[in-house]
Amino acid sequence: STLGLRRPYDDMAQLLKNGVEAELIAPIMAANGGDVEGAVEEYFRQRDAGEHARTAAERAERAARRADEYYQRPEGPGEPVLCNIYDLCFTAEDKDTGKKRSANSGLPAMGLGIYHSAIEVYGREFSFGFAQGGISGVFEVPPRTAGGVMSNISFKESLLLGSVFRSRFEVDHVLQRLAAKFRGDTYDIVRKNCNHFSNELAVYLVGCKIPSFINRPANVGK
Repeated sequence: STLGLRRPYDDMAQLLKNGVEAELIAPIMAANGGDVEGAVEEYFRQRDAGEHARTAAERAERAARRADEYYQRPEGPGEPVLCNIYDLCFTAEDKDTGKKRSANSGLPAMGLGIYHSAIEVYGREFSFGFAQGGISGVFEVPPRTAGGVMSNISFKESLLLGSVFRSRFEVDHVLQRLAAKFRGDTYDIVRKNCNHFSNELAVYLVGCKIPSFINRPANVGK
């Protein structure tokens, strides 16, 4: 379905082939700001050095374990739910050194920073962004790696929102509903942005919204 959850790193891994694993190349992409060519080169350098070797048996065992856990609700304290916050950055010139540097495009010290947010649960990160062609704007990436597929953002911090007691299956069910609701071409920086999506998902999972400072510029603009 065109309104299904998007997984950009999985799509990239399928295009690259050669046994590239999405969850392993994602942090490399995020670290180098989305440079695909450089990330692929570094990925294979690490793989040749044995830094992230994983046998077929290990991959199969991991997949089987995930399948067994898919319908199980967490016990005890539940599963942590995090709000992952990214600085929305632009490149500026440092007056002292003359070199280019990354800076938040708002005023964080005054509570006016501009941020991208995502929700992390069960080791997966979900967010919303603009996309053309009538497809969903909701996408999934490995935690804290959105900077590899979105330009001008860098990971800032994670905030614990609470715990969820729903199963992975139940979480996926609501994500499919949100994927249809948050179409990529309905993105609006003031009325329907990533932080509005994070708010809605957070309320479903833990019963509370993300911290208000994250979406303050949009609230001011209303």
